[in-house]
Amino acid sequence: MPLRSGEPFSLISLRVRVHLMESNANPRLQTTLTEKEVSGIFDEVNAIWSQAGIRFELEAIDRLQALDLAPKRWFIKDRDWVKAAIPTNHFSPGSIDVCFVKDMGPNGFFYGEPVVVCENPEFHKVSGGAKNPVARVTAHELGHVLFLQHLQERTNLMASGKNGVSLNPQEIKDARNRAQEIAGQLSQP
Repeated sequence: MPLRSGEPFSLISLRVRVHLMESNANPRLQTTLTEKEVSGIFDEVNAIWSQAGIRFELEAIDRLQALDLAPKRWFIKDRDWVKAAIPTNHFSPGSIDVCFVKDMGPNGFFYGEPVVVCENPEFHKVSGGAKNPVARVTAHELGHVLFLQHLQERTNLMASGKNGVSLNPQEIKDARNRAQEIAGQLSQP
């Protein structure tokens, strides 16, 4: 697969473990996504990231019981409340952990492990954008794992609240460099 400049590059694979969040106490945390839907989401994530020669391989999909928290209070940020409900002792040292929840204020976030994605994202459509908004949010948050920052060019993958999927040559270079670092770190015992 060539870079936009025409130079060939090899595929970089990164392992991902998906956690489908469950919670009887907090319905907002209880995802309705199925394993089949998650596989489809990652098919589109990989189609998006193919422009950079990066592939996210599903290592496992499991169900993860959220910690019992008091109901979210208005003054607590959604992302902080959601992150506090996710038990980190089930994370894989050899993969990137991605958690899916039903509903939260941001479409997704990554502030160190894990990546968290809402199954009901809000976004604005752009021409040529992703068809599956959950896949696009997942691909966007994985961009943050690869150290990409927000870029408000409407059709760009790293634009907030849009469904764009493009990456510019510098983002491709930066994402590939970081993906190679992560692949090296994840392969170490």
